[in-house]
Amino acid sequence: GCDSSLNLTSQKATDAVDGIFRSLRDIARVRLHMKQFNSIHNPGSNTHQASASYKPLLKQVVEEICNPDRPDPVDIEHISSGLTDLLKTGFSMFMKVNRPHPGDHALLIIFMVGGVSVSEVKMVKDLVATRKPGTQ
Repeated sequence: GCDSSLNLTSQKATDAVDGIFRSLRDIARVRLHMKQFNSIHNPGSNTHQASASYKPLLKQVVEEICNPDRPDPVDIEHISSGLTDLLKTGFSMFMKVNRPHPGDHALLIIFMVGGVSVSEVKMVKDLVATRKPGTQ
């Protein structure tokens, strides 16, 4: 709400910071409902506090998609589109039909709200090249 630092007031700065923290709390509340991707922090164990680590959400998602064991992704949902997918979804009520896995396709498009950094793009490229060669 400020076009220059001359118009910046304490109230405007406080409102902006409050908005940021409100957004962060909303994100945390949504992540609590996730089963697999609910945290980016691994606290380690009581005996090895130094083994605590940070694992970015994007890395977790790409590793899950490129997982060679291919379990059904818990927090990644396939949305049906087209007549073929609609028929498969309809038949799945009567018989066991496997949902498509994101790793089944040679082209994977990941859309990140807010964008990604250059280091995140490199991380995704390296992960995919290592775990799922031939996938773009």
